[in-house]
Amino acid sequence: LRLWDGTGPSRSDPMPNNVVNVNADQSIADPPEQVLIRIEKILNAISSAEHPDTTCVGVNAPLALCGRVINAIIWEEDLWNLIQRFGIINIGSFIRLRNINNAMLPSGSRVNCLSVHAKSSLTPLPHDAYEVKMLLKGHDTRLKRGVPTNPTSAILPGKSAPRPQFTTREAAISGFSMLDECLRKPAPATFTVQCEVSHTLPASDLNSIDTLKAFCVKQKDGSAVFRFALHIKDTSAEVDVICHGKVAEGLLGMSAQEVSTSVAKCTQALDTLKVYSSSGSVCEGKIRSVMGKDKRVYFVLCSIFCITS
Repeated sequence: LRLWDGTGPSRSDPMPNNVVNVNADQSIADPPEQVLIRIEKILNAISSAEHPDTTCVGVNAPLALCGRVINAIIWEEDLWNLIQRFGIINIGSFIRLRNINNAMLPSGSRVNCLSVHAKSSLTPLPHDAYEVKMLLKGHDTRLKRGVPTNPTSAILPGKSAPRPQFTTREAAISGFSMLDECLRKPAPATFTVQCEVSHTLPASDLNSIDTLKAFCVKQKDGSAVFRFALHIKDTSAEVDVICHGKVAEGLLGMSAQEVSTSVAKCTQALDTLKVYSSSGSVCEGKIRSVMGKDKRVYFVLCSIFCITS
C-alpha cells in the first residue's frame, strides 16, 4: 500500500522495484487525483451534514497535497486478499493502523516502510470519523502556513483555486477576519485575512520590468525603496493594502536597488506577482491599520503568502 496522512516532508518514497517495473510506461501522480476527489467529497459531506460540527470549518478542498507518501507492506495473505479481491479499501480510503512496525523494503534498497504483520490491525474509517476530520484539519493548517506541496501530487481536477467563503462566524472560529469587519470603525490594530489579489497600484504589466521601476520611490538620501499597494478582496469587501520596505522586498524576493542591476531577479519577481494575482489564487495576509496625518485609516501589509501556489 502507498500511505499518506499529510505529515512529514513533502516527498514520495520510492516504490518497490517490481512495482516500478510494472508501471514503467505510466506517469503516476503520487498521491493520485482519486485521493483529492475523495477529500473534496468528504469535506462537502461533513459541511452539509444535518448536525455538522466545527472541526473542519474553514477547511477548503486542497488543490494538491503536502506531506510524505510511504510504503506499507501487507504480510498476511488473508488481509491482502480482502484488500485486493474484495475491495474493503480502495484509493482514497482512510484507514486506522495499529501495532505496526518500521521496516525496510525487502528489495535491498534500504528504503524505510511500514510493516503490517499478523498482530497488526487495519480498520477502514467512515468519512466522518474523528481521525479523518483531524487529519484534514491538520493538513489544511500546514498548507495555510505555507508548507510546499508534494511535487508529485496530483491536482484536484476541474477546479480552480478555492475562493474564501467564510461567513463572519466561521472566520471568527478559524481565526481569520473578513474585510468588511476591518473597514468598520474602529479598525482592528492587526488582523489576518484570506483573500485574492486582483491587481496592484500603480497598475502593472507583469511582463515588463518597467512595472518594478514604477514600484520604486526615492528617499531623501537618494536611495530607492519599494512602495506600492495590493488591491485585495474576499467575499465581503475589497481594500488597498500598502506594501513597502522589507515586506515588499520579501514578497518580490529582491531589493529596490536590484531592479536596475538584476534582470533575473526582476523576472522572478514578476513571476511571483503573476502567481499571487492569477485568477483563483488565494492568499493569507497579516495586515495592520494605521492612522495617517489626514486622519484617514490606512492598511499596511505585514506579511503575505499564497496558499494555493
